[in-house]
Amino acid sequence: MLEGDADADDAGGGDAGDDEAGGVDAAAHLQALRVLLAVSKRVHASLDLTETLDAVAEGVVEAAGFGLAVVNLAEPNGDFTVVSAAGSDKLRAEMVGTRGSAENWHELLRRAERWGALYFVDHRSGVPDSLYTWIPDIEVPQDPRGWHPLDCLFAPLLTPAGEWVGVLSVDLPVGGMRPGPLQREVLALFAEHAAIAILHARMHSALEQSQASLEYAATHDPLTGLANRAYLRDRMEELLERPEDEIGVLVVDLDGFKRINDMAGHEAGDEVLRAVAQRMRRHVRDGDVLARMGGDEFVAVLVGDDMAEALEDTVGRLRGVIAEPVVGRTGVRRVTASIGYAVGAVADFARLVAAADAEMYREKHGGLSLERRPA
Repeated sequence: MLEGDADADDAGGGDAGDDEAGGVDAAAHLQALRVLLAVSKRVHASLDLTETLDAVAEGVVEAAGFGLAVVNLAEPNGDFTVVSAAGSDKLRAEMVGTRGSAENWHELLRRAERWGALYFVDHRSGVPDSLYTWIPDIEVPQDPRGWHPLDCLFAPLLTPAGEWVGVLSVDLPVGGMRPGPLQREVLALFAEHAAIAILHARMHSALEQSQASLEYAATHDPLTGLANRAYLRDRMEELLERPEDEIGVLVVDLDGFKRINDMAGHEAGDEVLRAVAQRMRRHVRDGDVLARMGGDEFVAVLVGDDMAEALEDTVGRLRGVIAEPVVGRTGVRRVTASIGYAVGAVADFARLVAAADAEMYREKHGGLSLERRPA
């Protein structure tokens, strides 16, 4: 059951006078609120989740009068993972990344006393053995109001809708005494600000991921994951800043693909396209572009030195990997490739594509020699 204010005061060390004994008198409380405001502004200023969580942990140490602070972030399954810690490098090294199950946290909170919005676990109640804990190296106090090394204090990080987005764990209150009402109030206020900041950071992160997904979908082929025409166009606009640079253009068209589609169906054809695309991707270099232009036609743009030699080497490797059998759910399929290529300046990209396409077409339909001349 929820504990009343009088009982909470007893558990926390008594009235406002005890705040002075615990290191938080009225003047210090006012200063803590000033620091709290400044830290909260810093926390809210960041929309990066990692930076927000670090600012939360550091802010508690700075503003709320605790020597140590740990931020536990809620996972979708109800578990909590330590994502940030402040006040001790050793604490951060040992705690960040540790996980506590939802069951262990529920048991811990069941043992806790309610101090308003906070949860206090007296050392006599104990922490579940299976929950990872970090115990500060301090002496057991003689004063019953003193902070015991096994005492635990938690502030839930709740959204306005009541969702637990995390838990703020604190230790080593200033003065070595159990925190009184004023210090607890500062901690609870900070937890409210921190929860909203985390919610904002999560929303921003989700928005960025959504935008990145939309951008990816607009510039990549959904079947193969290769670049599409739009990406290739954008890449060529970037390269046009160096119009005299030499590039190589490859046009690849699969031989025998239409027969697979007609006889085995589009599912078999899709398996072949995905497998061939992944094989070709492994044989183009970083900085080069491999794009699916539609159907079974692909274009690669190579950038660098010794382009004629690089193109011949790439063509040979592509022919080999494309001709390997494709073993899929629908069976074993085989295709080969007709490939045309041309070398020239970036500014001549459209003409190079046309020349490479013409070479590919002549090879497919006329059995032209594999030797290619610069366009």
